[in-house]
Amino acid sequence: MTSGDNNDQLHIVFVHLDLGIGGAEQLVLQLATASQDLGYRVDLVTTRCDQDHCFAAVHQPEGRLSSNVYVYGRWIPSNVLGMGTALMSTLRMLYITYQVTRLPQHKTAHVVVMDVLPTSLPLLLQWLPSAGILFYCHFPDKLLLRSRGGRFKQWYRRILDSMEESTMGLADTLVVNSKFTLSQVRQHFTSFSSRKDIGVLYPALDTSNMVQANHEKKSNQSPIVSLNRFERKKNVGLLIEAYAYMRQRDPKKVLPPLIIAGGYDTQNVENVEYRGELGQLAKTLNVSVDFRLDISDGDRAILFQTALCVVYTPDKEHFGIVPLEAMFAGTPVLAVNSGGPTETIVDGETGFLRSPTAQDFGDALLTLIDDPSRATTMGIAGREHVEKTFGPKRFEKEWKGLVDETKKRGVARKNGNQQHHVKFVLWMNVSLYLLEAALALLLVTALTWLAQQSGILKPSQSILGKVRSHFQHGEL
Repeated sequence: MTSGDNNDQLHIVFVHLDLGIGGAEQLVLQLATASQDLGYRVDLVTTRCDQDHCFAAVHQPEGRLSSNVYVYGRWIPSNVLGMGTALMSTLRMLYITYQVTRLPQHKTAHVVVMDVLPTSLPLLLQWLPSAGILFYCHFPDKLLLRSRGGRFKQWYRRILDSMEESTMGLADTLVVNSKFTLSQVRQHFTSFSSRKDIGVLYPALDTSNMVQANHEKKSNQSPIVSLNRFERKKNVGLLIEAYAYMRQRDPKKVLPPLIIAGGYDTQNVENVEYRGELGQLAKTLNVSVDFRLDISDGDRAILFQTALCVVYTPDKEHFGIVPLEAMFAGTPVLAVNSGGPTETIVDGETGFLRSPTAQDFGDALLTLIDDPSRATTMGIAGREHVEKTFGPKRFEKEWKGLVDETKKRGVARKNGNQQHHVKFVLWMNVSLYLLEAALALLLVTALTWLAQQSGILKPSQSILGKVRSHFQHGEL
């Protein structure tokens, strides 16, 4: 009997923008896997799941979840020549959410789980009122923007930020990934400042593909490893600077190999640019780096197992799954003493928490290079810590409770009298979407005309390239 033949089987639909390689995607796949283990029917709805850039769980044909993936709207671009990423992401989420409410295979959902962007939640409330809705907040989108840009961009972002807050609050159940993220949500979204029902569900570590820890092979020449996506917010340059500091402090010391690896998407402009920036920094500081792009799950596991230390450089990271993976593999972690790592790493026992400076990071690494046996001791403690606190059994139990509660709240909402409010919110948000698109189109058209009139552009050219160059340090 197939999963769809059992009418009593609880049906969960996950709506996620892009099933690439990253912490958010890993968490969604953990939730989907836990749901299957609990006997639920699972759909994964997305706009993109490239087979050369995805986790093994959704890789066809052998991936456990590969037959549960539904891709809609692949034709919708993620941006327009580097512009309008936030707007296009909103439109993509609207489209796949619409498909969930329209197609028979998804309309039977008892619970819909959405993450990253909540702005399409009104569509679910209006057109799929029978389903309970859970929103999982990895981190407020408004805080992920590195630059607010000029006056127009600030106004544009205020609209998006307001929409994020107003629509996130419509979910029947709201969950965050750490106490740090919870504090940021309450601090930056005033309507949530006193809300007491926001849950915290720490990601679990998927140990099914992890190799066993090998404590015997640690040495002062075991590699120092960084595993992150090639994004500027990951601050990987800090590790290169720490290596330059260590060499300057003791020029005669033979340092371990430095490996910088992680998710790398050739279609992602920032990935390509930041890889180039890191290469240039390493060249300037005369640091030898082994860059490994878009590595497999197997290679990732081996790096965790064989490293002397895994260095995690993001500042104020909302959670971070990498430290858990490293500690499970028996390897200590050096991380910035802020955000999620302060909830996962026990300073001095399973790794180090330090200020994000080359000196502090370099001194911590030298402690392990000079005494690799300490890395072994920390690795043993780290493995025990992860198994006890972040294991799959704890995760599955907490997830089941959240699913059951979301289903109950959805039923209560349906039986209540909230339709007028939902219709108003839906009308308001659709109006804002149309307004954003119209203003963006008018702006590009006006700038193109002015540039052509002034001779900056030829009549056949577009202003989009110029605008992209102007906003290259931030996305609209």
